[in-house]
Amino acid sequence: MGLSAVKLLKKDGDAVMVVLPSDHYIEGSNNYLQTIEQAVDLANKRRGIITLGIDPTRAETGYGYIEMGQRIAGDIPTHKVTRFTEKPNVEVARDFLVKGTYLWNSGMFVFRADVILREIEKYLPSMHKCLMEIYKHIGEEDEEDIIEEQYKLIDGISIDFGVMQKTRKAYVIKCDFSWDDIGSFTALSRFLESYSSNSVSKNVYLEKCENCSIFGAKNLIIGLGIKDLVVVDAGDVILVMDKNKDQEIKHLLNDLCKDEKYEKYL
Repeated sequence: MGLSAVKLLKKDGDAVMVVLPSDHYIEGSNNYLQTIEQAVDLANKRRGIITLGIDPTRAETGYGYIEMGQRIAGDIPTHKVTRFTEKPNVEVARDFLVKGTYLWNSGMFVFRADVILREIEKYLPSMHKCLMEIYKHIGEEDEEDIIEEQYKLIDGISIDFGVMQKTRKAYVIKCDFSWDDIGSFTALSRFLESYSSNSVSKNVYLEKCENCSIFGAKNLIIGLGIKDLVVVDAGDVILVMDKNKDQEIKHLLNDLCKDEKYEKYL
């Protein structure tokens, strides 16, 4: 995001950035576009960092949460952000759901390039120094070399931890469109067909199975008497996973990447 900000700022001092994850499902394009338009307007008028929040429907532990504060002007309900909470445990998530003042953090942000860079300067000064060095060389022959050089000096940190949990410039718009994050197998299974108490795609046959998500492909997958599993046929890889371990798959992939013999499968 910082790299995008300096590149845009080089072209336009009033540039506004809209940051959107690639693995989200959105239904209700008119409401969605109206929300983005209001966020852009707010980013310009308030010089704030605008987030899009989703009304939670369950005690989800895989998402971050945003607590809504004071309501401000706007056709779509918009609030100052009181606090961000990253992926709580199930007990805390249930409390948030009951309280009714929390929204899911969708990972969608709208802000001016100059505003986000000032916040990075305030809370991540070392990163800002690297970004400004890149800024000096944008459009020059050595641009890519400088980006590679400076990137190695930057500590990897998400915008949530690096800026959003610290800034006083955050606002949240309570969205009125259907949204889902399909970045996990549990989420993706919500888009599969229902088969008894299971979720299945093509080439799947189950008997006496409960609460499983089965992603078939070329091969026929047969399940007998299994429970709470995710099974994925990815061609040259078969994944069999406890459904409750869905959020740990990133760590598993990191471990696999360390072993050369698995490289061809990843």
